[in-house]
Amino acid sequence: MSGHGPYRMLPAKEYFTLKTGNDKFHSERGMPNVMTYESMLRTFSPEGIWPQGDQWGMHDYTREGAQGATSFNEIIAKGYGNPQSAKEFAELAQWVNYDGHRSLCESRSQNRKGLLMWMSHPCWPSMVWQTYDYYFEPTAAYFAIKKASEPLHIQWNPVTDEVEVVNYNAGVHKGLTAKVQILNMDASVVWEKETTLDSNEDTTDKCIKLEFPADISKVHFIKMTLTENGKVISDNFYHRSLEENNYQDLAKLPKVALQSDITTDKAPDGTWNATAVIENTTSTPALMIRLNVVGEQDGQQFLPMFYSDNYFSLLPGEKKEVRIHWKDEDTRGNAPKVVVSGYNVE
Repeated sequence: MSGHGPYRMLPAKEYFTLKTGNDKFHSERGMPNVMTYESMLRTFSPEGIWPQGDQWGMHDYTREGAQGATSFNEIIAKGYGNPQSAKEFAELAQWVNYDGHRSLCESRSQNRKGLLMWMSHPCWPSMVWQTYDYYFEPTAAYFAIKKASEPLHIQWNPVTDEVEVVNYNAGVHKGLTAKVQILNMDASVVWEKETTLDSNEDTTDKCIKLEFPADISKVHFIKMTLTENGKVISDNFYHRSLEENNYQDLAKLPKVALQSDITTDKAPDGTWNATAVIENTTSTPALMIRLNVVGEQDGQQFLPMFYSDNYFSLLPGEKKEVRIHWKDEDTRGNAPKVVVSGYNVE
């Protein structure tokens, strides 16, 4: 067993090369995990919300020390450019939250010894060390950890550029199909490969070595699926750059309008259930799609809220079903409205 972090943000790839704790059960590891903009509005005064200042420090976003918010800011600036507002910062931070926490968990695949997050939730409004915030809003990190911790999981190892199928506790699965595509920023496929494999419990199988063509776009995507009897049981989506950790070309993507089909139902016990089918009918990838349930009348969030998935991407022609539920007592008498947004979603 080992512990002692790190607790600050590292570039996603570096979690795969850490020398401490990957061969043991690791009791503490974390990073800043910025709350959503809605939660920031609940936390900061209008004067203190931007630029980063004393109020940010009061809510644990300190530049130095264990939190190391300086590295988080640097990763956002290099990856996506310097944010010009608290809203832009919070939205880009969710992407960094997702990539960092996914890599933190996926890097455990070599020995599969387990990891405890520092932390799951804070005792007051905080900008670090949480998966859902003080107000019970799940950040992108929550869904990244959920993705990376699937019992049977397909992933990219950014150090070896291999596709790995990780079987933590899913039993024996035979005749699986692993498929990977590398796509330009315009979603054109430049390389793809698939293979079949068997997977035993508590194993990691390296099944495909990625090859990146010389004429690939500077920023590009990696899409992978794991299927069993024709059904997708795990999938993953990454962005990668020829200039490591610089994804600023993504700002050139056109805005897209997504199609949504949403049904809601209220049970006699006051539980609301909704199903949202989100479809990308355009020719442009839609990135970091977020669903957010608010009141039809007051426009404020319903919390706590439970989503089967969130902060996902859709390639052209793809669609995804998200299941949502909440309690009527948290609606303030409002009818529900599902707001769909994203990095390049209009």
